[in-house]
Amino acid sequence: MTTSLFADEAQPERSTQVLVVGAGPVGLCFERALSHVGFPVRSWSRSHGPLWPQGSEPVAADIVILAVRDDAIPHAAEYIVTHGGAGPQSVVLHCAGGRPPSQVLGSIRELVKGIGLLHPLRSFVHTGSSDEREGSGPQKEHELIGTVMALCGDSSGLAAGQELCQALSGVPLVLPEDRLPMYHAAAVLAAGHVATLLDVAVQLLSRIGLDRKAAATALTALTESVLLNIRQVGLPQALTGPIARGDALTVASHLDALNRQSCQVGDIYRVLAESSLDIAYRKGAAEDSALAAVGDVLAARRV
Repeated sequence: MTTSLFADEAQPERSTQVLVVGAGPVGLCFERALSHVGFPVRSWSRSHGPLWPQGSEPVAADIVILAVRDDAIPHAAEYIVTHGGAGPQSVVLHCAGGRPPSQVLGSIRELVKGIGLLHPLRSFVHTGSSDEREGSGPQKEHELIGTVMALCGDSSGLAAGQELCQALSGVPLVLPEDRLPMYHAAAVLAAGHVATLLDVAVQLLSRIGLDRKAAATALTALTESVLLNIRQVGLPQALTGPIARGDALTVASHLDALNRQSCQVGDIYRVLAESSLDIAYRKGAAEDSALAAVGDVLAARRV
């Protein structure tokens, strides 16, 4: 099943009742997207008061999505179960890509139908402290189309995750629990560590006189152009710069300049350059002798 390309086209009504716990950007995204594709969705957060209005009877959801902080998952799961939001016919999913369901949902496993992980491979961030519903990430109902979603759990947990992933036109990636650390590490390398590298680069440009805001704007645009190149020509062809060209003298000058500023920054550059050198060999744009010279420069700086 695919989601309509036309936002105003009627979506099928579904019978699976979904409870989204958490009012941050991930929870808001799931609430909006699942409602758009026809699921009856209820959202709730501790900051919004009791789980059930006074005088109302609890009704357990078919699927509960815990879109809360990683360390809050076990407590949130127990709260939802003990207060009637999930029961023996419910599947409880969490959204923390690096946490095995058996580890964080083990305390409720015998009280529900199934447990699992549903983790969209996208970046979400809070943009304000006053309203936890503020956030950056997918902002429209259709923006999860094509998103890889890691799925993990028992048979019922996997079935529930696949149902939601398919309805959202995502790409399911079914993983055993022992593969989650590698999956999540890959995500951090491509997301959190990119932000860290940009911060380091901004600091370097600010030290030579460029305003931090202007530096961030310029380097963000540069990074976006690299991502566009990767989309258009792929890797290794999208690798550019002195390592791709086999320019050992420039690489040496970079390392000398960085080490004068900070040995830590120099080490970051060198370690990444060693991986870039492997990509450069695969790209094949430079002579092997030139790339070997780059390798010699990097080896000479290795502690």
